[in-house]
Order: sequence, then C-alpha cells, then structure tokens
Amino acid sequence: MGMPIVGYADRLAALPGSEIEFMISSEAAIYQARIVRLIHGDDNPNGPGFRADHVPSVVDGEYDGRVQPLSPGSYVRVPHNDAIDQGRSFSLHLWVWPTTPEKADQTLVSRGNAQDGGFAVRLSAGRISFHSGRSSVRVSHHLQARRWYSVAVVVDADLEEVRIDVTGLDPTRAERGEARGSISVPDAVGTDVLFAAESASGTTCNHFYNGKLDSPSLFTRALTEAEIAVIRSVETGETVPSPTGVWDFSADISCWVVSDTSGNDLQGHALNKPTRGMTGRNWDGSETAWRHAPEQYGAIHFHDDDLDDANWAMSFRWAVPADLSSGVYAAHVWNDLGEDYIPFAVRPLPGAPTARTAFLMPTFSYLAYGNEQLLNSDAFPEKGDYPAQPQDQYVIQNGLLSLYDRHSDGSGVCYSSRTRPIVNMRPKVLMPWLNGGLGSPHQFNADLHVIDWLHHFAYDVDVITDEDLHHEGLDLLRPYSVVITGTHSEYWSGEMIEAAQAYLQGGGRMVHLAGNGMYWVTQLDPETGSSIEIRRRPPSTRMWETQPGEGYLSSTGELGGLWRYRGKAPQTWVGVGFTAETAGHGRPYRREADSHDPRAQFVFEGIGPDELIGDFPCLVNTYGAAGFEFDRADSELGTPGHALVLATADGFDDNAQAASEEIMVSDSAQGGSVNTKVRADMVLLEYPRGGAVFSPASITWSACLSYNAYDNNVSRIMRNVLDAFLKDGLWPNSDV
Repeated sequence: MGMPIVGYADRLAALPGSEIEFMISSEAAIYQARIVRLIHGDDNPNGPGFRADHVPSVVDGEYDGRVQPLSPGSYVRVPHNDAIDQGRSFSLHLWVWPTTPEKADQTLVSRGNAQDGGFAVRLSAGRISFHSGRSSVRVSHHLQARRWYSVAVVVDADLEEVRIDVTGLDPTRAERGEARGSISVPDAVGTDVLFAAESASGTTCNHFYNGKLDSPSLFTRALTEAEIAVIRSVETGETVPSPTGVWDFSADISCWVVSDTSGNDLQGHALNKPTRGMTGRNWDGSETAWRHAPEQYGAIHFHDDDLDDANWAMSFRWAVPADLSSGVYAAHVWNDLGEDYIPFAVRPLPGAPTARTAFLMPTFSYLAYGNEQLLNSDAFPEKGDYPAQPQDQYVIQNGLLSLYDRHSDGSGVCYSSRTRPIVNMRPKVLMPWLNGGLGSPHQFNADLHVIDWLHHFAYDVDVITDEDLHHEGLDLLRPYSVVITGTHSEYWSGEMIEAAQAYLQGGGRMVHLAGNGMYWVTQLDPETGSSIEIRRRPPSTRMWETQPGEGYLSSTGELGGLWRYRGKAPQTWVGVGFTAETAGHGRPYRREADSHDPRAQFVFEGIGPDELIGDFPCLVNTYGAAGFEFDRADSELGTPGHALVLATADGFDDNAQAASEEIMVSDSAQGGSVNTKVRADMVLLEYPRGGAVFSPASITWSACLSYNAYDNNVSRIMRNVLDAFLKDGLWPNSDV
C-alpha cells in the first residue's frame, strides 16, 4: 500500500519567530494536521513507548488533500535563445558514454516535443536514432555500455534529410555506424534545448538517459563530413568555425550552471542533480583530481532516478512561536488511510542559547541514510518480510535512493537532498535489516532515545543541527558547556570538524554517543544548501565505490572517502574510531585499569569495580551496550597517549566483522571470535582548558538508557558524565 499520506518540510531546523512550510501529498480528499513535540519515537513495548506532546497552533485542522507525484530524472535545460533559431538546417555533436544502452527511449538531446514539430536524438535498444514528427532514422550499429562514442547528427533542410554518424573511441576496435534518411524537417522555433531528456507536456520531461555526456555542440547549419571528423578528433585540437552553442561541462563543476563557450550566452542549468566532476572521453589517468586537469572532466553523469527537489506545492505553513522551547518537533498529518510525521528541530536564535547543553542532531547522516533500500538489493540476500513497513513500500514504489544505494544503471548515489520526502527519518520507523531481519530503530528514531532520556531527567537542552554547525562553526558551539552527538553521526564536513575541535580546545566538552562517528568526508551543496555530497572512495567500508578518477567531490574539489585518509581520523580528536559492525548480539563493557584513574572517578560513581556495564536488553539489536556499529581506541590511528580507556566490550561472535579498511591481506580471520580489533573501547579524553570528550563508542549504548525504568548502569554513567561536564573545574590539577 505504501504511504497514503506523506510530506516534507522546506527545512530541517527552524528558528523561533520564523516560518516553516510543509508540502503534503494525500490520497484522501481530506487530511488533518497538527504540530507535536517528539520525545520518544520507538514504539517497542520493551521501552517507554511512543511519546509526543501536542502543541496547539493554527495548524490544527482539516485540509484539502491532493496527490503530488515525484518526478525523478536528471537533465540539462538550455532556455530558448534566438541564436538557435537561425535557419532550419542544424548539426549536433556530443560524446556519449551509455550505462544502460539496452533500455528503450533514452533521449540524448532534444528540442520541443518530437511528435509535434520538435526533434529528439535518442538511444534505444543500443541504437542511435533521430525523431521528428512521424519520421525517424536509426543507425544499425549497437552501442556497448561504458564505452565512449562520438555521435553527430546533421539535419539538412534543403535536402530534407538527416545524416547520423556514430564512431567508437575504443582504441582496440574500429566501430562505426552511419545512417541517412528522409525526414520531416523540425520546426522547433521558440523551444528550449534539453540534454538527457525530452519535453513531455508543460514543464514535465520523459525519456531520461542513463550515462555520461561530454562536450555537446550545436551548429545552425549542415556540417560536412570533414567538419564532423575534425570535431570528433580528440588529439588535433582543431575546431570548426562559428558554433552556435558549445557547452563545456568541465566548467563550473561546483555548481549547477552549464556554461556555453560559443559567445551566444546559451547557459543552461542541470536539474535533479546529475553527477558532476566525472571523467570525460579524454581522461588519460595522469590526474585523478578534477581541479588539476578540469579539461579531462568534461562529462556529466545523468540518471533516470536522480531526484533533488520534489517541487511540491506548499500545503500549509507554521509561524514558530517566538517563545517556543528548543526541541525536536514534527508536523503530524493523517487521513483515513494512514499517517506521517514530518520532523524538524526548533533551535535557539543565533547567539541566544537557552540551555548549557546542546544536542547536535546529525542531519547530514539522516540525509545519507535517507530512503535507503539496501534490502531491495543483492547486498542482503535474506530479506525477511521486507518491505513490510509502509515507508519501505513507498521508497521502492517511487524509486527513492539514499547514499547507500545504486542508481538504476549500477552507479553509486553521490547526492542526497532534504527537499523531498525522507520517509525513514521518522518516529516509529525501523531499519529493516537489523535485529535478525525484525528491524530496529536507527538514525532519527534511535536519536530520540537520547532525547527521551534527557527529558526524563529534566535536563535543559537546546537542539542544533549539522547544517547549523556547518554554516556557523565555533560561534554555534561556544556558548554551550556540553555538546551531545547523535547515536550515528557518521557524516561530517571539514567545517564541522574544525569547529568541534576548536570548541574542545577552548574548554568545551562533548558526550560523543556515536558508533562509527565522523567517518565520511561530506560536503553541503554550496549553491542550494539543501543537499550533501560524498564519494565512496576505497579503502572504506562501503556499499559501492567510485570509478577511477572520480573520488573528488564536485561541490568543493576536495578528496572524498574517509577522514582517516585526510589526517583527521576520529581517533585523533574524540579518541575512538570505527572498527566493526554487527546485526547480531551485542556485548557488555567490563572496566579496565584506567577506570580507576583519579581523573575518571566521577564516571563510575555508584558502579562496582567488577560490574558489567550494559549487560541487559536494549532497544537496538535487542541486547548489550556495545553493538551494531562500534569504535575502538588505537594509538596508530591517532588516539592520544593520555586518553583513558575506561572499559572494553569484546567477545563478539563472528556476526561482528572488522571494517574492511582494516584488512591488509585477505584472510578469514576478521570475525569477533578471533580478531582482537573487534571491540568497543569506552574512552575519556582530556583537552586543555578543561575540555573533554566522553566516548562510549557504540550505537547501542543509547538504546540501553531506558532499561528498567531508566535505573541501570548505562543511565547512571551518563548522568555521572553529564553532571560532571556541566560543572566548572572538572580536572583542577590536570597538566594537560
């Protein structure tokens, strides 16, 4: 059935006194809405259960429903310009690297509607064809996947014919295909030029292309065969005079403008975020960073399932009261068929904190995992009853993707946007492949375990987000005595890391609750500010990996992959870093000698010297304070020598496997029963000026907080640490 009502907001964090807009699609004619404050999102009966407080507002009431569809597929639109309407003859050339050539009706370039006076150059069942009106001409030669081809199309209005030339660039074989035929000469005056798609009706498009395009050019005359030969020559550097449009995809890589170098001002815009910074037909491997050889990165990779901004109409808006407490909120919408929660944070005004503690909501990580459908792939052959959740059904039905998924052509997803429904960023939703296929909370729903614990013990907390930290840096953190991270804050930008390190060096304190935190190099789109980018560059634990030469972010040109290979391993500044993961049984911690160090006494007040910590059920993967994904201390990776390893959890079974970047030579000794690196280390790390980090180093740590009505040793340690971190003079005699 999927989701009969679903929506998204125009932002993930709102300021008091600002407005936030909600876009809703409802299959029922009437739906209702209200604002709630979310406390606990997990409805597992072994925990506190779902908790949300209604916030009375003008949003309360009924609304007219309508279905708002999603329109995936990336392309470039070049707005109409009189320069391209000069005469009826024209010629096109572009380099083509198809990834699904066997797929039907993929448009490479078009103007208008091919059935109504326009034209389209298409790839269908491996063959290039030209279409205008009822006439078409097709080349018999079949294109192979992931090979470069020169494609030239010449429309001669005087002869009322089209000539198509297809030439392969593979040096190991001669590939050539030609076709010539009579056509209805197109009359596309006044229409836009589209690359990788075709106009359907209004502003909608279809026939989306999968693959790369490089250096398209347009001439408003019929080129000769000799001129086409010059254009497709990679080595001579010769040019054909008087082009009408020459689109250089190697320019402006860090934004969505598509530059025209002809002098006719035919700039275009890439829509739905095809992948930029891609190797072109002339990449020779001498450089792997596009900034160093941009002329070899003249390709854009288009996908029929790219989706950036859903562009839904606004359904209702809410003016956030100026006196509303900072916290985690949601628009709760429902109709007779179902419900949805659309979460957002209300943060304090800049420079005006309302508490001494801040919870840093890991919104970059929410976007990275947003709409993941790993069980709908070959990665997990055991699928259980997937997709049982309405959210998973909606994701599959609409082809939504996360940064863990692959596009329909097998390439990895590099961008993820918040301007679309993120339906697993919800209370009550489970990650389906955890807990033996029964599912467990993850990301947003798991982070509400922390929010609930803070609420239960009446701690005053401001909620801030990754996006806030990325933009505002140290100024955002400086007013707080303590910053608490989420349970899986895996995706961090360099701006965030620099701000957090400066905060700690200035005396700030962090309760780092994540397992596998600060792992992937991540960047916020500098143009739109609404999406993040990664490149899964090996070595790393990854669900896909970048192609050769494509490991640098298009948004900034910086090297993607893991922060440890950029000299910023999390061990260097929070003491621990990713070591292993398991969907199976978790383990408790046992105290180490460092736990008796005078500097760490406050952590274990009320905890026995031989007491196992977290040796009881939890709400993620069912058992143990150390589990799912967890981290270890390692001096070789940068854990400072004065860091205290307070406790360790080991003894995992072979469901727990070491991170692949740890493996130097292939062997079968990576499971928890034999690999000593498969462990979780609880670490306390001092900084100068009273700064500190407490890292329990496990995703499942926070899932233990509510056990036994919050009366347990995980909860006790958390209270000990937070209370101490909120005090001045934590280590009055420290010489750090």
